[in-house]
Amino acid sequence: MLFLLRAMCALLYIHLNLQIGQTSPCKFDERCQCSKTIKGYVAVDCSWKNITKIQNLPESIVFLNVSHNLIKRISKGTFEAAKHLLTLDLSFNRLSSITVDTFNGLMKLRYLSLDNNKLIYSNRTFPTKIFSQVEFLSHLSLKNNNNRSSSCKSFPDKTIEDLLFLKTLELDASECGNNFLGKGFRALLKLNSLVLGNSLRFSMSKFTFMNTKYLQNIVLHSIDEISFKRKTFRKLYHLKHLEFSVDSKKGGIMSPFERLASDLRFTSIETLKLGHSTMDLQTFPLYIFNSELYTKNITEIYLTDNSGNAGHFPVSIGAPPPTLHILDLSNNRLTRFILDIKNITRLILKQNVLGDFLSTKSYFEKKTEEYFSVIEIIDISQNDIKELAPFTFYSQPLLYHIDLSNNKIQDITFDLSCLLALDFLNLSNNRIKYFNESVMRTINTIVINKQLTIDLSKNVLECTCKTIPFLRWMIESNVLFVNLHEYSCTSEDGSITSMDPFEYKVLQLEKNCKSYLGIIIGVSLALLVVIMTVITSLVYRYRWKIRYMYYMTKGKYSYQKISPDDDDEYTYDAFISYSSGDRRFVFKDCIDKLEKEENLKLCIHQRNFMPGQDITVNITNCIHTSRTTVCLITRKFLESYYCMFEFNMARMESIYSRNGRNILFLVFYEQLEPKELPLVMLELVQKESYIEYPNDEQGNVVFWEKMKETLRTNVRA
Repeated sequence: MLFLLRAMCALLYIHLNLQIGQTSPCKFDERCQCSKTIKGYVAVDCSWKNITKIQNLPESIVFLNVSHNLIKRISKGTFEAAKHLLTLDLSFNRLSSITVDTFNGLMKLRYLSLDNNKLIYSNRTFPTKIFSQVEFLSHLSLKNNNNRSSSCKSFPDKTIEDLLFLKTLELDASECGNNFLGKGFRALLKLNSLVLGNSLRFSMSKFTFMNTKYLQNIVLHSIDEISFKRKTFRKLYHLKHLEFSVDSKKGGIMSPFERLASDLRFTSIETLKLGHSTMDLQTFPLYIFNSELYTKNITEIYLTDNSGNAGHFPVSIGAPPPTLHILDLSNNRLTRFILDIKNITRLILKQNVLGDFLSTKSYFEKKTEEYFSVIEIIDISQNDIKELAPFTFYSQPLLYHIDLSNNKIQDITFDLSCLLALDFLNLSNNRIKYFNESVMRTINTIVINKQLTIDLSKNVLECTCKTIPFLRWMIESNVLFVNLHEYSCTSEDGSITSMDPFEYKVLQLEKNCKSYLGIIIGVSLALLVVIMTVITSLVYRYRWKIRYMYYMTKGKYSYQKISPDDDDEYTYDAFISYSSGDRRFVFKDCIDKLEKEENLKLCIHQRNFMPGQDITVNITNCIHTSRTTVCLITRKFLESYYCMFEFNMARMESIYSRNGRNILFLVFYEQLEPKELPLVMLELVQKESYIEYPNDEQGNVVFWEKMKETLRTNVRA
């Protein structure tokens, strides 16, 4: 009720703005508190003091509050000395009557409250001319005096007609709505604000406001049942503010909204408030107001606290009036809402059940991709929201205030990068534990050129080693966190502790995590080194076995074994392993002496390897299908990768496929020093599984006989 606040501020100017120093007991009554103003005037507060009588008021008094006391009557001449009194509050006493002389001397009085007394509306209680001494009164409050009943008790219009400068009047409504404001109200040409309440029923028609045609503000509250006929408000051409608020659970706004909307087309309506209705909203009223008031100057609509069936907000009701800037639909049990809010600057949707809807959709109905809203404030608190769609705040570049408090949000799933105007984000009383790195980076971008305030109070943050970057960011970033010292967090063990002082708690957590982190990293690295060392040692020790098993397995699927004519187990009698520099000896001497003379079948890689096969597979399979492997040892043999590969594969064949029987026979074709030989080769030399090539005529005969004998022995075996 902005207009009432303005009136109160103006009337209490001296008390609220000119007051200096501390209050002290008043000399004329020790129970009261006095405050002096700049010009030497006095503001007196005697409320809640069990006072039964007002007396000895000083001439300098400009403000007097004697509310909430036990005053039953006011003696003649009580206020005669208070010639400068501007504000008089007599509410919440036991006054039952007022005389013509009661307000004598109060020629400057501007504000008078007689609320909550026993001043029944009648000519006897309010005789004619009682307000003649306060003709400059601008605000009069007489509400909550009539007992709540269905009887017709209207305020005496002859009594009120003396208040020619009255601007705001607060009264109790009555059943007799048609004649409620009598002809005497026609004299109140400056009356622009009327507050009515405290009634079981209030019925209105085109006659109700016929004597107050200059009204700009009408407020009806604390009335169980409100009804109005068509044309009730039609003649109120100056009407700018209309507010209905029905509190009773049994009552409601009885008249169809169509009547109200059609009447308001003839007014100057700017602000409309409808609250606490219990009737089912079969057609959401915003649709009616939109169609009826599209061409009017309405700027604010409040449809709140309606307990009826309002959950079925229409899919689309078109664009609201272009002049509409504030739309409040809080506490209506809405389950879905989508609207073209292009021109709306403030949208209030709190206390609904839009959580499921907003998880996949936005409240903003966009016409095109370039279509954007000028909205500045959005309130979707208390909506059972667990997460918001990423695009919720798209195309709203001027949005600077977002209220998401009192929901069930755990993570920031909505995109903040487009909200460069954002300066306040309310996330209080949710389930947020921390922000992820992406959200922190986005917020850092926003705060480069402006101050951003975030409220995370009543969220139990997570205080673990994992969330230290977030907690440190809260301290070091340019974001202002509301009441940071009141935050609490949950530790690794699940206990909840206070974060006051916040920075100290974070430092303590960092210290603990560093000690644990060092131990964890050290143990982990040590364990990793041990494991890698063991694995490396095992791989190195069994490297040839691993390679042998690998190539044997690979050979089973890629090599086709050629069986001899006698169905023997082996294809070859001997596999000759040699370096390419010794090829002449193999092809001339070995083939002549062993194959042609002894009829032995030799495997020679340049002759017997299968074309197209991997060389390692050929080697492994040829060794596996040969009874003996003969290695022609030279320096070039020892330097050759594949020669040594053949040697080691033959050695693995002996161990793992021939039950430990040695199939390796070394022929030293060159004179070599023992230090030139690998250790495993020296072991074979020690077992005398070798022969030296003599390279002389007589020795050659012995050499070939020894070779033939060795190979024949293996054939018989």
